[in-house]
Amino acid sequence: MSVARLARAAAITVAYVLIVAPIAVVVVTAFSPTDFFVFPPPGLSLRWFVEFFRLDNMRGAFLFSLEVALIAATVASVLGTAGALFLARRRGAFATVLQGLFLAPLVFPTIILGLALLLLYKSVGMPVLPGLLFAHAVVGMPYSFRTTLAGLQGLDPALEEAGQSLGAGPLRTLALITLPLIWPSVLSGWLFAFIVSFGELNTALFLTGPGQTTLPIEIFSYLQFQGSQLVIAAASALQVGLIILMVAGIERIVGIARIVRAR
Repeated sequence: MSVARLARAAAITVAYVLIVAPIAVVVVTAFSPTDFFVFPPPGLSLRWFVEFFRLDNMRGAFLFSLEVALIAATVASVLGTAGALFLARRRGAFATVLQGLFLAPLVFPTIILGLALLLLYKSVGMPVLPGLLFAHAVVGMPYSFRTTLAGLQGLDPALEEAGQSLGAGPLRTLALITLPLIWPSVLSGWLFAFIVSFGELNTALFLTGPGQTTLPIEIFSYLQFQGSQLVIAAASALQVGLIILMVAGIERIVGIARIVRAR
C-alpha cells in the first residue's frame, strides 16, 4: 500500500474515531446502574431511561421535539422541493442569487438567525409554536433544497418533454414523471431536515416558551441547573437511537447508496 493510501486511511480512521467515540461513550454510559458518571460502567441497567420517561418535562420535551421535527421537515421539504423545481433548469445571475438565498441558513450562525427571528416575531406578534416551526423549517430547508436540486439536475429533461408531448400538463408531468423519479432525493432531504430540526438548539433558545420546550433546550437546562448527567446521557441515547431507526427504515425503502448519490 502506498504512503498516500496509508495517510488517507489513517485520516479516515481518525475522523471516524473523533465522531463515533464520543457518541459511543454517551450511549454506553446511558446504561450505567451507578448514580454518577463512570466509564466504562460496572454493569448495565435501564434505570436512567426509566428516569427519563418518569420526568414529565423530559418526556414532554421529547414528544414535542418529535412533533416539531416531523412538521418542520415536511414544510422544509415542500419549500425546498418547490425551490429546486423552479431553479433546476434556470441559469444566470438571478438563479444564482436565489440559490444563495435558499442555502443562506447554512452560512449564517443559527444563533444569529434565532435572534433575528425573535425580533421579527415580536414586531409582528407571531405566536410561539408557529414561529418555532417556521424557524426549524428554515434551518432544514437548505438540505431538502440541495438534495432535490441534485436529483433534478441528474434527471433527463427528455423524459418530461416526452410526457408533455403526449398531452400531460405541467402538474401531471410533475406528479406522474418528475416526482416519482426524484423521490429518493426528496426523501433524503426530508431525513436530513428532520435530523437537523430534532437536534436544533441555538435557534430554539430564543423561540421556545413555557410548555413548548424542545428536548435540546430541556437537556441544556437540566444539565446546567437541575440534575444527573446520566439522565442527559439517556436522553442523548434516545435521540441517537431514533435517528438510527429512521436511517435504517429509509435504507429499507430507498437504500443508503441512492441517498448518497442523490446528494
